[in-house]
Amino acid sequence: MADFSAEERRRLAARGQAMPGGRFPIRNRADLENAIRAVGRAGGPGGTAADRNAVRRWIIRRARALGLTDMIPDTWNSDGTLRTGRGRLMR
Repeated sequence: MADFSAEERRRLAARGQAMPGGRFPIRNRADLENAIRAVGRAGGPGGTAADRNAVRRWIIRRARALGLTDMIPDTWNSDGTLRTGRGRLMR
């Protein structure tokens, strides 16, 4: 997993390669894999479903920009919500 300095995170956010504040930087396939695995940590210990949905939307957007949409889990809807096994949404 890549370690990013605060300056690098700011730079990536300014370029549109990280969320505001430098969270979830995604420059390439490896960063995309790391971000997908890290969604559960979005928002910290008190993170909400809305926090995780926003991060999933961000990851989907970056995957599209990188031409890597095949890496997006099948359980994710395009709005960042999750699908359950029976087609119902989880929020």
